[in-house]
Amino acid sequence: MNTASHPVDRVLPWRQMLTLGMQHMLVAYIGAIAVPLIVASALKMSPADTTVLISTALFCSGISTIFQTVGVWKLGVRLPILQGVAFSSVGPVIAIGLTPGIGFTGVCGAVIGAGVFTAFAAPLVGRLRRFFPPVVTGCIVTVIGLQLFPVAYQWVGGGDVAKHEFGSLPFLGVTLLVAAVILGVNRFGTPFVRNLSVLIGLVVGTGLAIALGMGHYTNVAATPWFTLPVPFYFGTPVFSIVAIATMAVVMIVQMVESMGLFVAIGDIVDKEVSEEDVVRGLRANGVASAIAGMFAAFPFIAFMENVGLVILTGVRSRWIVAVSGVLMCAVALVPKFGAIVAATPSAALGGAGIAMFGVVVAAGVQTLAKVDFEGNRYNVLIVGFTIATALIPVMAPQVFGHMPAWTQPFLHSGVVLACLVSVVLNALLNGVRPAERVQEDHADAACATMARD
Repeated sequence: MNTASHPVDRVLPWRQMLTLGMQHMLVAYIGAIAVPLIVASALKMSPADTTVLISTALFCSGISTIFQTVGVWKLGVRLPILQGVAFSSVGPVIAIGLTPGIGFTGVCGAVIGAGVFTAFAAPLVGRLRRFFPPVVTGCIVTVIGLQLFPVAYQWVGGGDVAKHEFGSLPFLGVTLLVAAVILGVNRFGTPFVRNLSVLIGLVVGTGLAIALGMGHYTNVAATPWFTLPVPFYFGTPVFSIVAIATMAVVMIVQMVESMGLFVAIGDIVDKEVSEEDVVRGLRANGVASAIAGMFAAFPFIAFMENVGLVILTGVRSRWIVAVSGVLMCAVALVPKFGAIVAATPSAALGGAGIAMFGVVVAAGVQTLAKVDFEGNRYNVLIVGFTIATALIPVMAPQVFGHMPAWTQPFLHSGVVLACLVSVVLNALLNGVRPAERVQEDHADAACATMARD
């Protein structure tokens, strides 16, 4: 396959790059600020410090995205992956930040130390690439979409389940309008307009939501126009062995999840992901996390919401996502613009979420359709057991409530469970194939998909 002409490496006209990059940035923004908001609230930070935390998280998300998409030296998987703060880091970050004698400077030191650990451990973890044949990646992609559905449903109902008006007709109406606009644009729009269907749907839905009184922009006026992320804003990092070890465990979990995501996204965009690509991607996560620790941000991982956007638009260029990384850095400098985006009514996001997360599941089913189920009955067992187990954290998280504390990071994420269960079952039932054969299987599946297209 000629990588120079591959859609992932294609550079589009700047007008398309900018608008499509903006669409990716808007989709990711809400998730990008969620973790710093949660951490700032738990650590009782002042409004000024909270603004700094949000800006640094956005700024470092942009840097991490550029690493992964453009690639710098031996960093970056070079796929259309938008990076954001990992939710799995929230619990450990808060626990470290509340520890007497360590505090938030200890969080910064732990993130730096764990990032360095990840960069050096990447080659060892990358050797596991051969354990990810199509039956494994198909399970992972399917679980990625399924575990996002509760998020979309919460948006559809208005955002806050505890409120009496959750699920009222105005919220459902806005969601329905956004979904209808996305479908209509994809059916009747020109190719370029179809690529912007999610952005157009969000704009139309937000307009209706504001007209119905759903927009809450009271915080926009109090948000400053300009801020500049600076390293060591909260002081010199404190390097605690226990804190670094705790964060290193989180990074190990994220390395497993990231490796599964890299290979799965490679399947989605029909580009082979080699062991070397995985190592570069994991190393980029480590370096980006170390930089994030210097700027008072947190570890990063691929945003699954944007995977759905890649599938929905059909535009696979990594350079578009690189542009969105640059835009994330720019928005980090202008908090007021970010506050406007953050005020987007949840119901408008609901329609977009249903569309994006649904097509992720469809992509997983498409990958699984290439797997031999008739000639190999073990594959049915692998898929069935994997999906059933991976949805436990989503549908019944209390099932793991009495498991040991050290297992909780591994049991928190459905994607991690999908990786672990599918890899183990495939190794036990189908055996482990050489890395070259696994990559050939992915390449054959990709060629078959491109032939159909």
